[in-house]
Amino acid sequence: MNDHRELGHLDPATGAAVENAAAALVAVWASSRQTAATKVSSIQMQALLTIERHREVNLARLGEALGALPSSTSRLCDRLEATGWVRRSVSPDDRRELTIGLTPSGKALLEELRARRRDDLARVVDEMPPEARKALLRGLRAFTAAADQVTAQRSDRSDDNWTIIAGRFLA
Repeated sequence: MNDHRELGHLDPATGAAVENAAAALVAVWASSRQTAATKVSSIQMQALLTIERHREVNLARLGEALGALPSSTSRLCDRLEATGWVRRSVSPDDRRELTIGLTPSGKALLEELRARRRDDLARVVDEMPPEARKALLRGLRAFTAAADQVTAQRSDRSDDNWTIIAGRFLA
């Protein structure tokens, strides 16, 4: 007897429904960034989120998190610094090392983008009947818990949680 759950497969109808719902969510998420007054590229957003998560990060760690070469990471930081979203400073631990941190402008940008995303999501959720909203919330909480379990079982990126992974792909 085939147990689809044990094998990690969804029946085609459920799989299609989950894919369609995920695509709609991703579209709302991405449109929030695209409609912001300040345009931010995906790689810039990933860098800003990585820097925010670490508070301050050196160039090597940022490049590793982005999967980028040191020269590309350095040029990216040059562009981010020119926008006023990040600042480079001497590391307090090693005077030969530079760290990269968000400026107040960079923090404000991320908060603006999050607020826009929440507003866009609220507009969509407001279109749903109240019972459907409750069911969605229950389902999303269960999905998040399951995603946390699956992510915790991953051995290739045990330091990543689902929000970090999503930030890379949805930035």
